[in-house]
Amino acid sequence: MALRLTTISEIPPFDYAFAGNIGGRMQDVGRRLGSETIGMIVQTIPPGNRASRRHRHVFQEEILVVVAGQGTLLHGDARIAVGPGSCVCYVPADPEIHSFENTGDADLVIWAFGNRFPHEVCLYPDEGVAFVEGLGAEIPLGTAVASAWTEEKRKR
Repeated sequence: MALRLTTISEIPPFDYAFAGNIGGRMQDVGRRLGSETIGMIVQTIPPGNRASRRHRHVFQEEILVVVAGQGTLLHGDARIAVGPGSCVCYVPADPEIHSFENTGDADLVIWAFGNRFPHEVCLYPDEGVAFVEGLGAEIPLGTAVASAWTEEKRKR
């Protein structure tokens, strides 16, 4: 078996951004190590930025650990202060949309762990879209059409 070993400092970061003040740098630890199903990303968020658009996953479970900096967890309508050692877990059944905002004066560093599913769907209600991993596309929620062809309905 090959040894899957690295240090975070050896993983090149890449910048990412969405509209407004959403973005920072990421290092993809999981893929660098060769993980097939477990994702682990180091997110470095500069002061004044958010880590992501407010979202929730339909299938993926997330564990998020703040390792440096000060910020705010946006959890539904709540704003919760976080700092080094703060940990939060979201499971697919959790309805709260969430993100982190760097409200400090130094970088906010988050270790984000989650499943890596080819069928993931991530909902972004503020933008009115759903990202569908299997399609590689964002679908406007307002154009979604309900279907009777669901697993739940086929059970009957």
